[in-house]
Order: sequence, then structure tokens, then C-alpha cells
Amino acid sequence: MGIHPTAIVDPSAELHPDVEVGPYCRIGAGCMLEEGNVLMQGAVLGPNTQAGRGNVFHHYSLVGGDPQYLGFDPATRSGTIIGEGNHFREYSQVHRGLKDGGNTVLGDRNFIMATAHIAHDCVFGDENVMANYSGVAGHVVVGRGCFISGHVGVHQFCRIGDLAMVGGSGKVPKDVPPFMILKHYGLIVGVNVVGLRRAGVGPETRLALKDAYREIFRSGKSLPSALETIRREWHGRTMPAELHQLISFCDTPSKRGLSHGPRVANGEDNAGGAEPEEGHDQTF
Repeated sequence: MGIHPTAIVDPSAELHPDVEVGPYCRIGAGCMLEEGNVLMQGAVLGPNTQAGRGNVFHHYSLVGGDPQYLGFDPATRSGTIIGEGNHFREYSQVHRGLKDGGNTVLGDRNFIMATAHIAHDCVFGDENVMANYSGVAGHVVVGRGCFISGHVGVHQFCRIGDLAMVGGSGKVPKDVPPFMILKHYGLIVGVNVVGLRRAGVGPETRLALKDAYREIFRSGKSLPSALETIRREWHGRTMPAELHQLISFCDTPSKRGLSHGPRVANGEDNAGGAEPEEGHDQTF
């Protein structure tokens, strides 16, 4: 185990023998690090942080810090749980749970870019990307394979579904359904076709999701009416798992409500016609 002499490691922390701890790092009480973790210069792990294998904490990143909450008691027995293969780039921050027994949780292979912020009690799945200067407030739930672009702010208690993409310099005041693209101050503008293709979702399912997008976000119908129309159209047929997931997400009550589509067609969605070239619907 390589621990630089300038690093400060609490005696109660448990580190696998091959964990690397660089200069001026700090590891708090009750931390548990499995094999292959690397802390670069100045990285800090707050109390009760548990890290699976192969995570990289880049220079001056902070994981498990105290929540930004007035009146928070640093003696609170909360923590942060992260899986395997995550990268926390320079000056990124992840804060621990707000109350005793509460945890902020990240899955595997998430990529948190420089200066990105994840607040207390959030839950992230696997393989999500947060770009520079993006921020997620407390109690947000993010699925898998999502892309949150730079300079995006996500309101507390929002949900972001699997393979959703949030365009840059925007805000997320309400839930973002899976497989959709959100930009323009919280509008759903199309289907994340490139993300779906990269995830191995076939053309028939992508077409079904495009049709559902039109029905839910562009038809002018109420949400219950639009969802019922889709269910009737698929009656007696096997609905694709992704379409079922989209309907279930939209039909689940939430604290923030569901993002909506453009008031009128503006030609900026990619729901119909030819699919975009690789990367075209992911450049913001």
C-alpha cells in the first residue's frame, strides 16, 4: 500500500493493501476502500465513505463531504457508497447523506468531470456522465447511461431516467423520462437515438419510442390520455421493454412532476424522419 507521508488517514479507515494514496490526501473515519483505488494529490474522502474496486479520485476531488445544509451536524453518522471503476475528476464533489443512516449512492463506471457537484442523498446508477460545472441537488435519482451536459442545474428530488440526455447550459426543474433529450429550459425535444444505438437498442424499438414521444409530448393530449392511447395500440402485442419502462416512468407519481414537450412543433426534435448521424444529437 503506497501512502504518501503527507497524507492523513484516520486510524479507523480500512484500506486494501494495494490502495494508492497521494500527497496531501485525507481519508476520514470509517472509510472502507477495496483494491485498486487511487487517490491523487489532494483528494479527500469524507467519513464513512465506502468504495468498491478500481475507483480513481483525481486531484483535489472531494467524495463524502458534509452536505451544504444550514445546521448540519458533522457528527451525523451518514456516508457515501460508490461502486467500481468510477472516476472523480479535479475538484468534483460528492456529499454524504443528510441524516443518520443516510447515504449518497453511486453505482459503477460513472464519470464525474471536473467541478461537477452531486449533493446529499442522491442515487446514481451505472455509466453516467456529468460534464464540467454541472450540479445535481439533493435527493435526485439518476438511472444508467445518462449524460448531463456542462452548466446544467438539476432541482432537488428530480428523477432522470435511463439513457436520457440533458443539453448544456440548461435547467432541470422536473423529471426527465428515460431515452429522451431535454434542453431549452426543461423541454423534451426528442429521442436520444444515438445513445440508444450505442446501448444496442434495435431500430424497431427506437421507432416505437419515437412514436411514443410524439404521442406523449407533441400530441397535445393529457398525460393519462396519451399513455392510454399507447397501451391500446400495443394491446395483444409484446411491448418492447424500453417502451414499457418509458410508460411506467411517466405514470409514476413524483414530487417534481414530468417535463413537457414544446408547445408547438419547432422542427428541433429528432422524433421523425431519418436518424441523425453518430453524435449529431449529442452536441450541445
